[in-house]
Amino acid sequence: MNSSDTEQRAKIFAALSDPTRLRIVELLAEKGELSSSEIAHQLEISLALLCHHIKVLVEAGLVQTRKEGQTKYSSLNRELMMACFTSFTQ
Repeated sequence: MNSSDTEQRAKIFAALSDPTRLRIVELLAEKGELSSSEIAHQLEISLALLCHHIKVLVEAGLVQTRKEGQTKYSSLNRELMMACFTSFTQ
């Protein structure tokens, strides 16, 4: 385990320390790719607040986004999640 891996995991855990962001990750894990409006509606938060939380999750590498027309879609980076947590089971 090198220092850049440790820093990446620290970013991930910091991003997941917020209950709303954790709920976003859980929702994406359960439902797959969702639009921003679908996520905001499911969590009963504003789009502005969702954008803030998605930005943090993207910076940590946990969430990937794509834009189709006016709609932004988010999905979970499952590979990074698995790599992060399996490092504790080895």
